[in-house]
Amino acid sequence: MERSWYWRFAVVVGLVGLAIYYSLPSAIYFLSEPEVRRSKAKLAEATPEWLPNKRFNLGIDLQGGLHLVMGVEADKALEDRADRVGDELVEQMQQKGKPLESVKRLGDEPELTIVLKSGDDWDTLKEILEQRKDTWEVASRSGTQVIYKMTQLYADSLKQDSVDQALKTLRNRIDKYGVTEPEVRKRGDSSIMIQIAGLSAEDEKSIKDDIIGKTAQLEFKIVDDTSQYFADVGSKPDKPESVRLTAESYEGLGDQIVTRPYLESEDKLAILELIKKYPPPSDRVVGIEEYKPSKTATKGIFRTWLLERRTPITGDSLTDAFPYFDSDQNTWHVSMKFDQRGAVIFEKLTRENTKKKMAIVLDDIVDSAPIIQGAIPNGNAQITLGGGFKTQEEILADAKALGIVLKAGALPAPVYPQEERTVGATMGDDAIAKGQIALLASLVLVCLIMWVYYKVAGFIGTVAMAVNMLFLFASLAAFNATLTLPGIAGLALTIGMAVDANIIQFERIRDEMALGKTLRAAVDGGFDKAFSAIFDSNVTTLIAAVVLYQYGSGPIRGFATTLGIGVLINTFTSVVVPRLIFDYLVRAKKAETISI
Repeated sequence: MERSWYWRFAVVVGLVGLAIYYSLPSAIYFLSEPEVRRSKAKLAEATPEWLPNKRFNLGIDLQGGLHLVMGVEADKALEDRADRVGDELVEQMQQKGKPLESVKRLGDEPELTIVLKSGDDWDTLKEILEQRKDTWEVASRSGTQVIYKMTQLYADSLKQDSVDQALKTLRNRIDKYGVTEPEVRKRGDSSIMIQIAGLSAEDEKSIKDDIIGKTAQLEFKIVDDTSQYFADVGSKPDKPESVRLTAESYEGLGDQIVTRPYLESEDKLAILELIKKYPPPSDRVVGIEEYKPSKTATKGIFRTWLLERRTPITGDSLTDAFPYFDSDQNTWHVSMKFDQRGAVIFEKLTRENTKKKMAIVLDDIVDSAPIIQGAIPNGNAQITLGGGFKTQEEILADAKALGIVLKAGALPAPVYPQEERTVGATMGDDAIAKGQIALLASLVLVCLIMWVYYKVAGFIGTVAMAVNMLFLFASLAAFNATLTLPGIAGLALTIGMAVDANIIQFERIRDEMALGKTLRAAVDGGFDKAFSAIFDSNVTTLIAAVVLYQYGSGPIRGFATTLGIGVLINTFTSVVVPRLIFDYLVRAKKAETISI
């Protein structure tokens, strides 16, 4: 035997062992009784502790759950912004000693009708209007009446922002329930689709009430960096191993180095339970932030912030927030504007807490905590972004994301249910049972046909197919993928594709043997000549799967996911595994013929 055969055998055996290890939790879950699947305690008892804490999840069509489509009244955001601009114009003209006769928004359009007391006031108003020349324009002017309207580009941007803000807010609210793999994404221009599988009736009611009946709450809270509360909690003997005590340092007031201890963990629930057991002082609250430790990280890490319970200012006082590029410092900032009352409060807050951190909290989730560099007057503040080795594109993305968070409290766009559907758990159980039958039936039929038609070679093909399916299930589990009913259809299709490549190889080997070649030469020639056809076929199928995933909806994406992963794995298993077995029979066992 050649040395390369042993290396290939070792690699395949190692991968099979790893695949079995990652597949077992999913197999236990998928094959358990429905009452076991729905109970975390029973499922934990059925799953050995030494197995990984990863498995694929069942979609809403397989275990029941909640399906919501929420519409976003983006036009309401434009109306609110127009009303705010009208109020600001009134205040600005009063400060100039040129009060307006009236400012009205007629109808539903983001358009203001401004009436001057005197035509001589136009120059003053024009100077004020010039400050918004990038976002507003004078549509017409006749005597003392001016029609002032929002530019189309700005209106489209605000509509898009309102949907993004609603998406961010709804995702935050759903995440706090700790549900597994919720799907929250845009559908069309002004709708958000929400799918949450495996909900209890109580959680389903709470989530619907939270989503439909509550508006976003944006708060600015001062961070307590001097307390040793987290250091004390982190030193408790019953602290879970998954929760770590760590610290960060930065330059505070008077160039003093401030060291802030905090707790972090990949398990948010473990942190919350520890905080519940050892609560903070009565005048403090604990905020939780999720951040990605690296660009390639698929899951975030949760860390804690100790915040003052008092909320001196909320998003109600914020009138605008947007990213802009500072050419002097060569970096992106986020600019914030407060209304008149908010400007007074914010100036006092920043003056009293210079060089401290201020947490930006949306729906009880800490989004970021910038350092206050000094007193900020006039209600115009900026947050400087950057740090590390981030590119300008990445910093801009951070600025846009923070702007969305800030405007979620400043630019309310009401959401309303467009579609609501509850999939019962029993329907999900029936779908699982039928999916199992379909998958098993397709597997048995394919095996029987291969064994009858290709004899020993057919058995080799089914071994390769079994390895293919094992790798596929392991991949779904390792990435915590969600398996849907169309996904099961993708698995059934993958079974057929797994043997399709083997059929091409076996027919090539038959052709080579018909030419009078020895078995060893026929095997080598058959596999070599079949590879290009197999590769081309898999590439075209993979392209189709990518297109379906990119442009399809939830069920189609589930089908595309299993199909795409199956094609990638099939490219490996259909070539390596059967060739490995054939080489063993021809070279080690010196077989001169194989029924094929």
